[in-house]
Amino acid sequence: MSAASSARPWWRRPVLIAPLAVAALVVAMLQQTTFVGAGESIGGDEVSSADDATALARDGYTSTVVPAITEQPTPVTEIVTAALEDPEAAGEEHGRHEAEGKPYSYAVTATGKVVEGEFGELGLEVEGLPREVSLGIAVPPYGASSSLRDVGLDVQYGDFENQIAYQGVALELNSLAAEDAYEDLDPEDLLGRTVTVQGATTWTSVHGGDVTHLSVLPVSIEEPS
Repeated sequence: MSAASSARPWWRRPVLIAPLAVAALVVAMLQQTTFVGAGESIGGDEVSSADDATALARDGYTSTVVPAITEQPTPVTEIVTAALEDPEAAGEEHGRHEAEGKPYSYAVTATGKVVEGEFGELGLEVEGLPREVSLGIAVPPYGASSSLRDVGLDVQYGDFENQIAYQGVALELNSLAAEDAYEDLDPEDLLGRTVTVQGATTWTSVHGGDVTHLSVLPVSIEEPS
């Protein structure tokens, strides 16, 4: 293994990135593809390749995505309470989504005790969170979620030449956020500690039906002073 490879965070090493990217793109293409009908065309400002998508994500991450999340995040307890009552109204007031009919994503903050979580997550016990919904903190690699992209960047599928480039923006943002949030942190070291998380989440159920669990993709994890 080269020195450059060993210096990278473990979730960004090629042996992990390649299988993850393939799986993530397949899932995303099945779940999120927007079909273009006969006579319709993609917008003029096209992102035509994976390299373009990566550059777009890197250009926008610090200047646009992080401020969109950290400047005025909504407490996750408020989002969950509102969305349980009326998900559409909650989304219109607090969230953003890719297009009509797509789930809303939110910039959120939460403070709680870190516990064991589901696969790919740490659990977070938050006082005041409605018991119908549990909360997790994504750990690297963040996978295929488009929460950060949908909250932080004003882009749509029609801005891209294909679904792979569109999802590539989300994947790169997720990698950048993982580096930020976990730069000096080992997920296992967080167990039992109280932390404040700022990140993005999407009101959707991966299994269909009612939303019973939310996963926050963090851009920052800090112990409250």
